[in-house]
Amino acid sequence: MKQYDIVIIGGGPAGVACALSAKNTYPDKKIALIRKESKPMIPCGIPYTLHTLKEVDDNILPDNPLQAAKIDIINSEAVSRTDHKIILGNDEDIEFNKLVLAVGSRAVKPKIEGVDKNNVFLVRKNREYLNELKTKINEAKKIVILGGGYIGVEVTDELLKAGKDVTVVEMMDNLLPTMDDEFGIKLKEIIESNNGKVVTGKSIKKITGDKSVKGVELSDGSNIDCDLLIISCGYKPNVDLAERFDLVYEEDKGILVDDYLRTSDRDVFAIGDCAAKYDYFTGEFTNIMLASTAMAEGRLVGSNLYSIKVIRKYQGVLGTFSTKIGNTAFAVSGLTEKRAKEKGLEYTVGVAKAPDRHPGKLPGASELTVKLLFSTYSHNLLGAQISGGDSVGEMINMLSVMILNKMTDMDIDTLQIGTHPLLTTSPIAYPIINATVDAIKKWYKYQPV
Repeated sequence: MKQYDIVIIGGGPAGVACALSAKNTYPDKKIALIRKESKPMIPCGIPYTLHTLKEVDDNILPDNPLQAAKIDIINSEAVSRTDHKIILGNDEDIEFNKLVLAVGSRAVKPKIEGVDKNNVFLVRKNREYLNELKTKINEAKKIVILGGGYIGVEVTDELLKAGKDVTVVEMMDNLLPTMDDEFGIKLKEIIESNNGKVVTGKSIKKITGDKSVKGVELSDGSNIDCDLLIISCGYKPNVDLAERFDLVYEEDKGILVDDYLRTSDRDVFAIGDCAAKYDYFTGEFTNIMLASTAMAEGRLVGSNLYSIKVIRKYQGVLGTFSTKIGNTAFAVSGLTEKRAKEKGLEYTVGVAKAPDRHPGKLPGASELTVKLLFSTYSHNLLGAQISGGDSVGEMINMLSVMILNKMTDMDIDTLQIGTHPLLTTSPIAYPIINATVDAIKKWYKYQPV
């Protein structure tokens, strides 16, 4: 029987981050990471294995950091647990002092007639499965994507770049339902300008064909021919081990944890997609699953396994996303206007547009659109949405920090920023500040002195 101080089950970003954090905090502890996959995938890079990356293996999460930290990697499957002992699939036993579950999530398979036909694929985090999907994509003539969220539109964009005939079907009224409608409308225009087809406000009722898919029947009775269907309808937390390990969980929400990711067993932690998530603003359960959140949880738990060394300074998931479709990036953090209305929050919106270079005729310049939501009475920043060039990716991270630190309109209005013609918007037209000013103008009226 092997003995370890710390055992982590799961080889994705959360598990790796936790293992490295634990080694940094407790260098004398013996640590093992157990994973089923010999070559785990980088989750966020999976859509790009379908075209941009030449091989699926170009998206493998490297073992070098774990090996350099002298963390043991055990390629096996955890089957059951007895007290502080894990039983693996090969009947090997491993004893632990502290255990972390980082077993991720699985792609949702919707209950659609014909979903088990050949050439119907999910977007799974499995190397062999993705290699098969890549082969089928190369052979396919007409492809339908079910789901217009982030992964669905990224897969759509990749397949359009590969010259495929692609139709994306989204049951909501617009693509990217986690953003406000004007951004989804803009995304639809981009996909259609690249010869893609977009169907919104409809779902797939039936998958037609004999053994293999030949088309789909939509909820309105219309049909779309295809020889390949890719389903991207979200993910559910993996809770199988929680059940076998006698931990408290909820099927669609994940393993229940406290503020420090401790489960119902104080020597067992859960992080990443498998752990239940709570909304930053409401405290309610949320299905937002992000690698960035998983990494943050991994680092936190790795530091706090034996005692609370790092105080958790915020509660809940903010939900900060970014993606790039065609040449346009989209990003969101915090509340959208749609969600604010659903929650009955009083808010004020500020919007600004500006080129991301100055002057705007510099090579590579593109227009940024920034939409900010502020609390009408406390004036705190509640949410941000952006579209534009590559700078969007880091701008949304800055705005995420502003939301978490409860910055107000005046804090942002007086922000000290660095600008450069080749790198940023003009300081006069800086859209984050100007969107804030737009909101301020709606609150304050000019009073003559």
